[in-house]
Amino acid sequence: MKRVFKLLAYILLSLITLALIGIAYIFISAESKSKVNLAKLGEEVQTHIYDNHFFRDLNKNSRLDAYEDSRQPMESRVSDLLSQMTLAEKAGTMFIDVINVNHDGELAETPEFGNLYSFGLPGNSAQVVGKNMNHFNLLQTPSTRELARWQNSLQKMAERTRLGIPITIATDPRNHFTNNPLASLFAGDFSLWPEPLGFAAIGDSVLMEKFGNITRQEYRAVGIHLALHPMADLATELR
Repeated sequence: MKRVFKLLAYILLSLITLALIGIAYIFISAESKSKVNLAKLGEEVQTHIYDNHFFRDLNKNSRLDAYEDSRQPMESRVSDLLSQMTLAEKAGTMFIDVINVNHDGELAETPEFGNLYSFGLPGNSAQVVGKNMNHFNLLQTPSTRELARWQNSLQKMAERTRLGIPITIATDPRNHFTNNPLASLFAGDFSLWPEPLGFAAIGDSVLMEKFGNITRQEYRAVGIHLALHPMADLATELR
């Protein structure tokens, strides 16, 4: 019997040792990749004046490009930006991925204990710099203050990429009571409202408009630009 317990103890100790080695490898690897990616970033974006117009020199070439000129038509700005993008940069715009947020509001470059999602997600710079991505979706997040702080840091990093393309942050609904992964998240610091079925039961379009307006303001305040809120109106739209 003693041999059995001794064997089990060795097995348990071996598993713990392997787990610690694995965790150490994950952290060391993430830190190493972070240094490589951050080293690829250019200088901080400077603001210049051209023809009495302030513009941010996103591609750091010291001249006003069409895509940097807010006075230009949208079509001209988009065409100019596309003409300067590499194939890899264009490919990066075609995806939307989940991104990690540290609870202290700093860039999430390494996993964070207490945040299981962070162990399955790459660092922020690995996605923005390494993969040229600029569209992301959020899972559960820290307080709104830290979320806004993180978003500002992420945009600062994006500014220092070759063309300075800003990041678009998206979210599933986060103003309700339930936490349904990949569909709806706990409200947390955001205002708390009925679930969609609750709104349907109330049947008040004015209240729905108020909800949408307040939600919009809350999202924009922390840097969220895209709401992933698809709804199927089965009662009046059979398609």
